[in-house]
Amino acid sequence: MLTRRRVVFTAKPGAVRDELWTPQAKALAHELGFDITLNECSGSLAPDEWADFFAPADAIITTWGTPTLDEAVLARNASLRIVGHAAGSVANMVSDHLFDRGVHVVTANAEMARSVAEWSLMMTLVGARRVLEYSKLGALDTIDAGRRHLGQSPTNQTVGILGYGDIARRLVRMLSVVPPKRILVYANDLSAADAEAAGVTVVDLPTLFSESDVLHVLCSLTEETKGMIDAGLLERIKDSAVLINAGRAPIIQRDPLLCELRKERFAAILDVHYREPPPPGDPFRALPNVIMTP
Repeated sequence: MLTRRRVVFTAKPGAVRDELWTPQAKALAHELGFDITLNECSGSLAPDEWADFFAPADAIITTWGTPTLDEAVLARNASLRIVGHAAGSVANMVSDHLFDRGVHVVTANAEMARSVAEWSLMMTLVGARRVLEYSKLGALDTIDAGRRHLGQSPTNQTVGILGYGDIARRLVRMLSVVPPKRILVYANDLSAADAEAAGVTVVDLPTLFSESDVLHVLCSLTEETKGMIDAGLLERIKDSAVLINAGRAPIIQRDPLLCELRKERFAAILDVHYREPPPPGDPFRALPNVIMTP
């Protein structure tokens, strides 16, 4: 007889769960002998409530909004064998306690990294070529006026990358089709040998911000990276540069970013936001030098 496995799915009711918990997924879970327990709480759970929820689990399917799987939230569980993360980075979710118990962790990070790297390549071209400004050419009186909005090929520009995880590595490989003049990287865990093999140059943060024409923020949000991009770094960004954030919004301090963008010195392409989705009155929506994607 097939032993049924008890699986807890942490996604609360809403769009994310609907996208993941499809009829096909339900049928496959039944076929594999999984008893799925869904999180029916629309709000946030306290650690002791998570502990009750996780108590019977042999496996946990996690996604955005899952708490750190530490001793407190796993206090009542003695059967957990595997965690499957239906999202990217697990940096804020795993704990030493989880690994000390021998629990396996798998993630969709590699597949998601490919998708985000493709978006980042596309936005490199959009930013370098000044597509936002150039798209307004039809409203201008003369061709000469339009020439002010022409961008350049990335081959004539310096691309900077903050962070060097799966997304950044894939982006660097994809950039080989339109090789930039230079690729600068700031990352604590990138060795000189690996940087040379990848064809990138490791620099400090001030250099990254002052010398990049297209600057990608691709690091994870952790206690160390939260708010690390402050007014001083933002002031270093070149006039006419483009800042692209596909990491997390709070990595960049909100008010200094808004202040600099209001000067219209440089442009920004934002795929992550301080409130998601951004409310109708979000001031970033009104800026002519900002592209926002969902």
